[in-house]
Amino acid sequence: MDRRSWLPEDLRAYHRGLLLRLLGEEGPLTRRDLAQRSGLSIPTAASIVSGLLAAGQVVETSPWSDRMTPRGPRAGLLALARHAHVVLAMDLCANRLRAGLCDLSGVVSEVVSVPINGGMEPARLLDVAVDAARPLAEAAGKRLIGVGVGVPGPVDEGGRRSLLALPLGWRDVPVAVRFEDAFEVPAVVEYNVRAMALAEARHGLGMRAENLLYVHLGESFGVAFVVDGLAFRQGAHGVSELGHQRVVEDGPKCSCGADGCLEAVLGTSYLRQRIRTAARHSNVLIPLVRRRLPVLELLDIAVRGGDAAAAAILDDVITHLSTAVAVSVDMLSPTRVALGGELATAPKDVLDRLQDASRAKVSRVLRDQVRIERSEIGRYPGVLGAGTVALDRLFYRDQPPVTASRGSRRPRPAWAVAAATPGERQPT
Repeated sequence: MDRRSWLPEDLRAYHRGLLLRLLGEEGPLTRRDLAQRSGLSIPTAASIVSGLLAAGQVVETSPWSDRMTPRGPRAGLLALARHAHVVLAMDLCANRLRAGLCDLSGVVSEVVSVPINGGMEPARLLDVAVDAARPLAEAAGKRLIGVGVGVPGPVDEGGRRSLLALPLGWRDVPVAVRFEDAFEVPAVVEYNVRAMALAEARHGLGMRAENLLYVHLGESFGVAFVVDGLAFRQGAHGVSELGHQRVVEDGPKCSCGADGCLEAVLGTSYLRQRIRTAARHSNVLIPLVRRRLPVLELLDIAVRGGDAAAAAILDDVITHLSTAVAVSVDMLSPTRVALGGELATAPKDVLDRLQDASRAKVSRVLRDQVRIERSEIGRYPGVLGAGTVALDRLFYRDQPPVTASRGSRRPRPAWAVAAATPGERQPT
């Protein structure tokens, strides 16, 4: 990352985010600790800390009794004020949207879920999303510093537009500006699986890994890769399209228009259709279908009950999934693989089978160097992913500035200037 062409306010914002990140992950720390870990001088670190204290983003405590307190301010312990700010996190999918609040430590709360109709016009769907999120924004009040939105498909490099969201029927939709107009805070848009991968890197398995492959299974299928804590963006398109690899001749119709794509074959809608068809001739499956269990749990129970049709469906799922995982591992060589979505709550026997089958297909050179485990980011991975992206971009400033020259800087609206951290010099 070349910082030589950054503007002074950009560099200071990056350093401020670096100190905040250190406090969030390793705090509480002293000023001297922050300087040593960040590589900044003690005066520079102390100056930034003063601004963070004034803004209420950091709190200071003393671990010493009154008699033992060392002289000087550097002995005080600094900690992130985790509830000082929140971001609004929005997860948009083909059949529902979820919204919640995410604090600075990545804790999600106040989640609401709203069903949506397929084929809804982009403007109408965004209106529904804004209406669903408005009570959350009002509850957050002045603590709200931004909005993160996860969409099922590639986005532009600036995180402003959804370029192609096949499950939603979207093409080049300006998403960020709709939320900015509604809530008067900055917004950022990201591919939902990459957002989940980033959340896993910050709060789950990735905290103990150099790089992480995230595999998501739900209504759609997707993979994303995180390297050294940063989400990897693939080429000009920006996402991996492994889910649109054709795996079955004359298979189910995919949202991309092709037949037999991996995403269509593994999607929960198609699996439930296969289960309902098989249930017509199965006394084991009929009562399970009525219970509306998660797909993998339903199949596991039916297989234990001796149902041959369920066993065949589960065999297909394991075969296709393990191949996709193994191919991704051989291509990207991650140290850990997180299995998310439906896989995060899969029964142990199903997960064991998938792990064994995937490992057997991975190259022998890499087989002993990768761990394949279920995701650890909780019940709402899409919401946490959107919140993590918003915090990274808008609070921690992990991304470099989009522009490097003053003349090309996009003017900030009045609400963005007013919401700037106290002490930050405003660009002219």
